[in-house]
Amino acid sequence: MPRWFVLFALACTIAAGCGGNGPTGPDPQPPRLSRTKFLAFGDSFTAGEVTNPTGAVPSGIHKLILVPTASYPSVLQSQLRSTYAAQSGSISVVNSGEASERILDGNQRFPGVFDANRPEVVLLMEGANGLPQVGPDISTGVMRLMVQTAKNGGARVFVGSMIPQVAGRPRATTPVSDLVAYNNTLQIMSTQEGVTYVDVYSPMLPDAATLIGSDGLHPTEAGYRKIAELFFAAIRTALETR
Repeated sequence: MPRWFVLFALACTIAAGCGGNGPTGPDPQPPRLSRTKFLAFGDSFTAGEVTNPTGAVPSGIHKLILVPTASYPSVLQSQLRSTYAAQSGSISVVNSGEASERILDGNQRFPGVFDANRPEVVLLMEGANGLPQVGPDISTGVMRLMVQTAKNGGARVFVGSMIPQVAGRPRATTPVSDLVAYNNTLQIMSTQEGVTYVDVYSPMLPDAATLIGSDGLHPTEAGYRKIAELFFAAIRTALETR
């Protein structure tokens, strides 16, 4: 048999073996989270206070209403359960936000909340109340104490930045320079402590007029969804496994 014919037949056999009708490997495993028990801790930005919730208050009335279902922890929990459906029964995001809480009071509250919940992951976002009086350095130092408490308890920590405010609205009283300085020191501290810093300020800033409510301080429902999306992206990067 001519050598060229043998080579031709071999090539045809290989081509047939690589065709689309041949056997395929196992389907890839769906992504999973390495940790599923979350604690979101902070002030009203975590609790879910909203100014002028949709359909609740006429425009122009700057009344704060607590809407837990609009809070970023609630939205985040839904996102996580939907994305990691095989683990949906074990995924929980406990909302431990306290409206109007100052950071020094939060530091006093945090150890008890942590011990009561024993989370695998802690999401921290606090410091807006009284920031001009306390200052970025002290606020960051207090956040460091909470970070260290969570780390000592075996939790992974995600530190959220301050959100932007909208100048000219009633409760937008923190100078931009203080917000930026606090966020910068939070990021440095997060690097030093080996935890994940989540920048929510920069992504929200271009659309702050709609993501921040009529008081200039608290997020709208859309703002809370944006915060949830940003934490979700950070969690996915850090905790997703296959």
